[in-house]
Amino acid sequence: MNNKGFTLIELLVVIAIIAVLVAYALPNYRQYVVRSKRVEAQNKLLEVAGMYEKFYANTNAYPTDLKGGGAALSLTDAFLLWDDYEITRTNLNGGGWLLNAEALAKQADDDPDCPNIQFNNLGQKTPAMCWE
Repeated sequence: MNNKGFTLIELLVVIAIIAVLVAYALPNYRQYVVRSKRVEAQNKLLEVAGMYEKFYANTNAYPTDLKGGGAALSLTDAFLLWDDYEITRTNLNGGGWLLNAEALAKQADDDPDCPNIQFNNLGQKTPAMCWE
């Protein structure tokens, strides 16, 4: 008699192989997602830094704030705050500035080594390991 189909053993072997592949792939995938969100925040920090320098080139003074108008940049809440990060600024003594991207919610939990990434008017990126 010629039986067609799979035996229970063959089916269990296939399921075991799939389980091993999934157990390996999911954590790696999650790390790629976390890193890509961090890179998005870095890009926004650099974009805002460019806006700061452009503002300085036009007015010979750094903006007083990120939102508003007049002596401030006219950035929206949606630009500065999204699902994974919030961008804030600090004016430093001597006329400099420091931009900070703070990880929020799940991103903060998944990326405990880099809860805050920063960029300043001297081009310093901190913490350095988070910018690699």
